[in-house]
Amino acid sequence: MPNTCALKLRLLSVMLRTQKLERLRKEIDDEEMKTILILNGSPNGSKGNCNKLIQIIQQTFSKSVAIKVVHLAESKKQNSLVKNIKDADGFVFVTGTYWDSWGSPLQKFLEDATDLEGTKAFIGKPCAVFVLNHSVGGKAVLSRLQGVLSTFGCLIPPMSGMVYSLVTQLALKNSKSVHKDDLWTLDDIEMIVQNLMLSLEITIAWKIWPVDRKNFRKNWI
Repeated sequence: MPNTCALKLRLLSVMLRTQKLERLRKEIDDEEMKTILILNGSPNGSKGNCNKLIQIIQQTFSKSVAIKVVHLAESKKQNSLVKNIKDADGFVFVTGTYWDSWGSPLQKFLEDATDLEGTKAFIGKPCAVFVLNHSVGGKAVLSRLQGVLSTFGCLIPPMSGMVYSLVTQLALKNSKSVHKDDLWTLDDIEMIVQNLMLSLEITIAWKIWPVDRKNFRKNWI
């Protein structure tokens, strides 16, 4: 009888240690899991081409990455959005091209997020940018948007942005042209995502320039 009790105690001890190890592993996995915030800047929100592209982008990420998608045109809770930004390890910005610029929901987001410039919410966090257009104008939007995000403090990895157009899609359909490798295609998404994920491992104590955080909207004229 004493031997049976001792065996039960040993088994109970092993079970408790196993449970403790499993909880510890889960905590470590949760800490190591990276979070990518995808921001859809299209006025069409979850119903447009940008969302269809986002669905393709999501499938490219590893299952070990937590993906959060926010359609800015449908986002009404500013505090929740700010929390998502602060919690994210990296960003993906997706927008269409509207009169030579990005979508109005994205423009409003950038204006509202001005007070986060150079803060831990953005500084050093890598981002990728995807721009859609029918025919022309997307490359200028891509370059300008990457410049704005860099000023906010984001890290722009090499080969981390692309423009995908209706014209390209039509031109490449059943095309055997030797020039097709010079055009961005949906296949390029995988490389952009890979570069974004590689950039998550970069840890540098970035320097931050002085920013007026007291009242940057004050009148000056």
